[in-house]
Amino acid sequence: MFSVVSPMYNVGEYLDDYFASLEAQTFGLDRVQIVLVDDGSTDDTLNRAKRFASRHPQNVVVISKQNGGQASARNEGLSHAHGDWVTFPDPDDTLGKTYLADVAALIESDQGASLAMVTARIEMWWEAEDRITDRHALAFRFWQGTRVIDLDEWPDYVQAHVTTGFMRTAVIRDEGIAFDERLRLRFEDGKFVTSYLLGQERRQVGMVASAIYRYRQRKDGSSTIQSSVADSRKYTDTIRYGYLEIAKFSHAHGTDLPRWAQNLILYDIFWILRSSQRKPTRAAVFSPEMHAELRELLPQILSEMDDEAILEFSVMRTSRWMREALCVFKNGSGYGRLEQRAIDHDRGLTRLAYVHGAQPPTERLRINGHVGRPRYDKEYALEYAGLVIAWLRSIWVPTDQDVRVWFDDVEQGIFGWRAERPTPGVVAEAPSSGIIPNTQQEAAELPNAHRIPVPRTPASSSDTTRERVDKRTLRVRKRQRFWKRNANPDGLRKLITYLLQHVPFISRHYRDAWVFLDRDVDANDSAEVLYKWVARNRPEVNAFFVVRRGTDDWRRLRKEGVRVVGYGTIQANLLFLSAIHVASSHADRFVSNPLPKVFGKPQFTFTFLQHGVIKSDISNWLNSKQIDVFVASTQAEYDYLSGPSPYRFGAKEVRLTGLPRFDDLLAQSEAVSAEQRRILLIMPTWRDYLMGDMQSTSADRNKSEAFFDSPYRRNIQGLLASARLRELCDTHGLEPVFMPHPNMRIYLDDFDVPDWITVQSYADVDVRSLIARAQMLITDYSSVAFNFAYLYRPTVYFQFDQEEFYQNHTERPGYFDYREHGFGPVATTVEQAESAVKALLADEAVAFKYRERARETFPVRDGANSKRVFEAMIEARSVHTVAQRSTRAALDSWESLTAAHP
Repeated sequence: MFSVVSPMYNVGEYLDDYFASLEAQTFGLDRVQIVLVDDGSTDDTLNRAKRFASRHPQNVVVISKQNGGQASARNEGLSHAHGDWVTFPDPDDTLGKTYLADVAALIESDQGASLAMVTARIEMWWEAEDRITDRHALAFRFWQGTRVIDLDEWPDYVQAHVTTGFMRTAVIRDEGIAFDERLRLRFEDGKFVTSYLLGQERRQVGMVASAIYRYRQRKDGSSTIQSSVADSRKYTDTIRYGYLEIAKFSHAHGTDLPRWAQNLILYDIFWILRSSQRKPTRAAVFSPEMHAELRELLPQILSEMDDEAILEFSVMRTSRWMREALCVFKNGSGYGRLEQRAIDHDRGLTRLAYVHGAQPPTERLRINGHVGRPRYDKEYALEYAGLVIAWLRSIWVPTDQDVRVWFDDVEQGIFGWRAERPTPGVVAEAPSSGIIPNTQQEAAELPNAHRIPVPRTPASSSDTTRERVDKRTLRVRKRQRFWKRNANPDGLRKLITYLLQHVPFISRHYRDAWVFLDRDVDANDSAEVLYKWVARNRPEVNAFFVVRRGTDDWRRLRKEGVRVVGYGTIQANLLFLSAIHVASSHADRFVSNPLPKVFGKPQFTFTFLQHGVIKSDISNWLNSKQIDVFVASTQAEYDYLSGPSPYRFGAKEVRLTGLPRFDDLLAQSEAVSAEQRRILLIMPTWRDYLMGDMQSTSADRNKSEAFFDSPYRRNIQGLLASARLRELCDTHGLEPVFMPHPNMRIYLDDFDVPDWITVQSYADVDVRSLIARAQMLITDYSSVAFNFAYLYRPTVYFQFDQEEFYQNHTERPGYFDYREHGFGPVATTVEQAESAVKALLADEAVAFKYRERARETFPVRDGANSKRVFEAMIEARSVHTVAQRSTRAALDSWESLTAAHP
């Protein structure tokens, strides 16, 4: 009855589970043919398959072939299939015990004769946590149990997988359908299934809810889907050989793409679009050639889709902006609906946003009947595999005023609801007289307005005994849940914190607190410098500094008289709960989310002081953070962050102030004479892909086995062992100091550091003091180079792994080009790095060139960075007049800032 065809490539460790699930089938194996195709595996896959076949010689066929990809292996297996129905489960997954029996029951029922296809239910098996969930995107198809549907009537019930699909073998042969071997990374299944179904007169599909297919998400991330993120073929070949050929196939049959086929293609497109907003796709670097192909191919397939199909797509959860972005990209222009996205109560501003194409519409505002402008605006790039397909424009307007918006002289409705409403309200579908209609009467007066039903509160019937018992039972259960949740150390700490917060003395102590911290485990960065400036100059501020108890910085700060609180303690929880401002040089989860979720969303304003100067695209990390004040140090950095870019932050959040740390760095440098600057500092940055998981603290990391043989270790070791570098240091009286990034400190023993090089640690020395005494820096991509540039001193960029770095680390190239904007030469080999050091030491013209670049980058060094940051933090919680909020805020520039604060 069934042919089960499974392609195999280096899946030996998973085969025992798969074979066991086959042998456990209640259907038995007498009516099952199992075809196992080894696609040139290099592990013990083939031997394990042969041992399994030896136990079932009448049922199992093992085929061995040279590696050609999954499609070729499936085609080979299909040529040997002789069952009435064929299916293609992957051998790293497993099947429920009644999998084949339940499918057979539907096929052999009265409805079986009309079936074109049968599909089983996918459960997700998260191997790393050994957890199974029923949350696959297509799980909704089985919510009504086992049934048969017609795809033309139920176009959302798409079938995207051959792994869970059962198809008639004779139809496949008669139609000449095969897996496309050009689709090695994506949509191989989708094309096969769609081609199969397009050839049927009726698309009757059986949904068997009880047939469970467990899809394994490998813990090592080694599956084709998990590991092919950066391969351009995944995005271009999928369209060229997959989507577009399906459209051609449909046209050859004399029809446009049916809605279910459009939905299936859109299902795949939206998966890519969703993953494009997250790491690792967002961190991947794609070639201009790939983006040129996408720019040509993607509109072609979208032109085969109805706008309605795109905008009303509901097969899986997608953001409206994604649907609108595809429509805009398809049509080459246009815009989406205007929506209210957020309210800033502190500043009295509301964020309105809409999607538009390469050119935004002509935008016009009237606020209280008068011409107005957004207080702030931002253009945020919306990407598909790194290609900008549309823009999300945000405008901030007064919250408490009558606001009207026109695009190209057409008044816009404003969709959304007020954040403070406890239940959904009314939204407008057409031109609206304000941000949101406040009453149903107002909504009724708007053209095309419609109501969202508001849940009614049931009338009280407490006079009945049954309902009194129910209420009593609910109270008892509520108390039981409370104690179950809190009868543990963490729960008790939360409870104590809650109680202490309501003790008047405690609440007064922490009221309106300003909290400063660098990392949870150390200080001595911009937050500490800013805290000390506030303590000296603004004593009325209720300021505290946070770092973990027992650390060196904890002990040092206590000796200095700092109001220090231990990170993770009850006092720290109270402090964060009461804080109105939190400022940190880092934005790791230890900092941006310092409280357990039970305490709800933090109410403080978060200021990201930054650990350095942003020069690349790390938006995939920062865009998920709630940042209210985003400190920038150079004009180019400010313009990049706040202007049209991959960052969602705009001039509302980004402020050009300079790092507080730079104030202290400059002061320390001025206290050191030129003759005392004799250090050659070697400070390479870290590599995310060479790090293990973060553990209990931000400084606690696991090692990676890949480190020792990595280009990172080999090249840095070559530099440390350089005889020529030693000779240059001896000739010019320089003391070489090797200072690995804190995240790479765990690998220090893997380097053979010669005796003539001093090793220093961030934990043991004041970095700014070391920089102040340094003459030159050797780094790779680290923003520490901006510290040297602030002092007008040069850097050698030793970038030995450019392709690997941008492909695998946490950043993509941004506005900063090292050769055009850098503060020293770029070297890719040890020999080039040696020559660059020599040129900077011996050739004054070379040194002068890079000093001038530094002066242009940092035209203002007035020691007032901390003051500017403090003022930006104050402004972030200040409500301006209606006239000011209806006027565009001036963009920051060093010229305007120095004019305001001479």
